Amino acid sequence: MGHLSNSAIDWTTVASDGGLSVLVIDPQGRVVSANNAAGKLFAGRAARDLTGQRLSDFLPGPAASERLEFVRQVLASGEPLVVRDLWAGIALRCTLRRIDNLPDANGPAVLVVCCQDTALLEESSEHSARVVEARHIDLGPLSKLTSSELKVLALIGEGLSNAEIAARLHRAVKTVESHRAALTDKTGSASRVQLGIMARRAGLSRRLGPSIASGDNLRVTA
Repeated sequence: MGHLSNSAIDWTTVASDGGLSVLVIDPQGRVVSANNAAGKLFAGRAARDLTGQRLSDFLPGPAASERLEFVRQVLASGEPLVVRDLWAGIALRCTLRRIDNLPDANGPAVLVVCCQDTALLEESSEHSARVVEARHIDLGPLSKLTSSELKVLALIGEGLSNAEIAARLHRAVKTVESHRAALTDKTGSASRVQLGIMARRAGLSRRLGPSIASGDNLRVTA
């Protein structure tokens, strides 16, 4: 079933599930309700301060417009949509579903449930929903990194050595070592292990894979 009725969901349970960021958004991009996990992740504030705000009130313009378009696509089609996102440096898998008969929304709205994207989720079947990649993202603590540094970080996340990274990127080992030092300074990570965790949490390897293979620069627009 593509969309849900209000009676089909225990909202209290959904909103309190550990690790989930949950929002309900109306056709105008207004947040009808949200849980604290969503408030902290997307706006750095409590859920009560997010309710009643439009997406454009707490997201950069291009990002707000893109996500409102996703909401409107789901409202128009009635079919679920999976958005692979990256926000605050965390790779997310956000599932959008239309909800009917929600009183506070004065009509149909969209339930957005986000969880951290992992390799396990990548292996799951996605045949029941269309999957799209968000273009306007937020690198969070990685936002100060250059395109070259992000590529090196992604490959550190794959467990590659400096020599292996140099070969993959067709760069000198000394260049990679310089990028590695810059990563430590800019992220505050004290070890290669911590850098790898940061890279995997952001899903950099999957997102940057094509640009690493082609040698193109990464373009990130928030």
